[in-house]
Amino acid sequence: MPHSAQRIALDLQRALQDLKQERERTRVLMAELDQQNRELDRLRSSVHRESNSRLLAEEALDETRDRLQLAVDAARLALWDWQLPSQQVFLTARWGEMLGDIAMEGDWDTRGLLDRVHPDDLARVEAEARPLLQGQQQHAVSQYRVRTADGWLWIESHAMVAEHDTKGRPIRLMGTHADISERKRVEAQGERARELAEQASRAKSEFLANISHEVRTPLNALMGLTRLLMDSPLNPEQRSWLHLMDSSAHALLALLNDVLDLSRIEAGKLRIEQAPFNLHDTLNEVSALYAEQARAKPIDWALQIAPGLPLQMLGDPGRLRQVLGNLLSNALKFTPRGGRIRVSAQALSAAGTGQRLLRLQVQDSGVGISPKQQATIFDAFTQADASTARRFGGSGLGLAICSRLVQLMDGDIDLQSELGQGSTFTVTLPLGEPAVADPGALSGSVELSGVAQADQRFAGLCVLVAEDHPVNELLMNQLLQRLGCTVRNARDGDRAVQQWSQGGVDLVLMDVQMPGSNGLEATRRIRELEIQRGLPHTPIVAVTANAMNGDREACLSAGMDGYTPKPVGPQSLMHAMDDALRRASEHPAHGLLAEPAPEAGQHTPATAGAIDVNKLRRRLDGDETTLRQLAQAMRTDLTERLLQLQAALRSQDVHLAIAHAHGLKGSLGSMTAERGALLSKGLELAACSRDWKLFERALPLMQAEAQQIDAALAALLSEPPAA
Repeated sequence: MPHSAQRIALDLQRALQDLKQERERTRVLMAELDQQNRELDRLRSSVHRESNSRLLAEEALDETRDRLQLAVDAARLALWDWQLPSQQVFLTARWGEMLGDIAMEGDWDTRGLLDRVHPDDLARVEAEARPLLQGQQQHAVSQYRVRTADGWLWIESHAMVAEHDTKGRPIRLMGTHADISERKRVEAQGERARELAEQASRAKSEFLANISHEVRTPLNALMGLTRLLMDSPLNPEQRSWLHLMDSSAHALLALLNDVLDLSRIEAGKLRIEQAPFNLHDTLNEVSALYAEQARAKPIDWALQIAPGLPLQMLGDPGRLRQVLGNLLSNALKFTPRGGRIRVSAQALSAAGTGQRLLRLQVQDSGVGISPKQQATIFDAFTQADASTARRFGGSGLGLAICSRLVQLMDGDIDLQSELGQGSTFTVTLPLGEPAVADPGALSGSVELSGVAQADQRFAGLCVLVAEDHPVNELLMNQLLQRLGCTVRNARDGDRAVQQWSQGGVDLVLMDVQMPGSNGLEATRRIRELEIQRGLPHTPIVAVTANAMNGDREACLSAGMDGYTPKPVGPQSLMHAMDDALRRASEHPAHGLLAEPAPEAGQHTPATAGAIDVNKLRRRLDGDETTLRQLAQAMRTDLTERLLQLQAALRSQDVHLAIAHAHGLKGSLGSMTAERGALLSKGLELAACSRDWKLFERALPLMQAEAQQIDAALAALLSEPPAA
């Protein structure tokens, strides 16, 4: 019994221990279960977040895709995608719509797409696509026409390489097509508008040229007759009236010149010379022209030339006078009696460059200009205020021309002014090197005194005046007679040639626009007759109302030696006559035909090689009559073309030089004058490259060869005809 109780106690104790272990194991299992539940909850939460993120990403992608599609639709673009080397290109529905076809996206055959390209654009499209396909570039833009149901459509195609293979070769191209027909239409309209604007500009230039001619002709008579009357017996009142007439005529001429200058500047055809001239003389001359007017008003006037200002300058003396004259004229106009005008000139050094500059200042104590009006004072047809033109006169062109001329001369013009305190205009120009300036515009009395002092250098000259306007003819006759010349007259070009043909004419004053044969045609005929008859060169001066750009070059190209535009003053006429007489003295005599022909069979070594007469005879199958006709025509053509080449060199006329060098090359080659043809080719090449220094060196060689060719032709003509 006791034994059983003890056993039961042990079993109970063992059972309690087992229960305790189970409880501990249960607790551990429950802890593990809680841990698993927490991990499961975390995984569920993560999955939920990932699901939400993916959903948000898909929504953002859809939104971006929608936004891109809206942009493509708004731009009305057709998208394309080309997987190389497939011959199919995917295109969106917009492409079909652009072609007037079914608006459906799909694949299009590349050959069919190329067949739609306009034949004139196809080669260019293929050339622009080739670098993309070869991997030489990543982007390309091309504009071309494609065929649609209604005609041709301009498109602009953008392309880019979207994918490359492992070797860097393109395997996918993508891009867009855009309809640019409207843009092309606007561009065409713009081009048409530009052409119309250029036509209008040319029409304006022609109109101004005609107006210039029509105004200058009576103005020339008015100014000339005024000067002649001023030299006749007059009472003080009459002399005063004539001075007013002369002043008004000069004002009208200045206005005409201003309008023409502004037109040339706006057309980009006004050329600025780069010539050396005496700067001090120019400043003193311009100042002297206005100083007398200042003293008469009266106004305190002073010209101040700073020490160290160079005597000489490189530039355009005529345009410098024009700028300074306009500024001084305005200063006189707007400065009241008892006021003050100061003109100063000094040399400066440009900061940083070391370039020497000329600074001119015109300072007055006149009415001044407000800050608001200063903003537009350099605009054309602009006055300081609405009443200025009524109070002081003027067209408002002077300062506009000054500003643009200074800009063309690489300079600056500046204004400092206050109302009632006067104005200071400052002009800054680059300085340069030497020479002598041409005389400026002079008053009638000064010019007439210049005629009286012209010594006797023109005395005894026989001058032919070709002028169809009776008043201008009278004026020219009177001026020439005062210079001691004898005068002949002709009213048109044909009569001018007839008068010249009678001989004894030392100089011709030739109007350009005359009835019948004009002055240019008459000059050409005189030059031809000089060549044919072996006569000396007669100096011819163009005296014309044609004063537009290119008129001087046209006169010189026709064979004239000088040019002076109307209205013609005595000083400008004497200057043109001096220049023409000097040119004539330097002109080679027309002696190619006047040289004694060598006897038959006698040829110098040089002459013998000038032409190959035997070869020429073989070309003509022994036709002696044709040979002689060619020889005579060649002599005339040779001399005329040499004259034209000289004229082209003087005026640096590229087209004239090329035309006559090319013509001479062909005719000399036909006449078997091989050396002459080669020299002509050299002249042509020099003219094409505008190398006038080379042209000037080659022309004497051509002239020397021409003398040998002419001698050979003369020898050929002197041979007795074959029996």
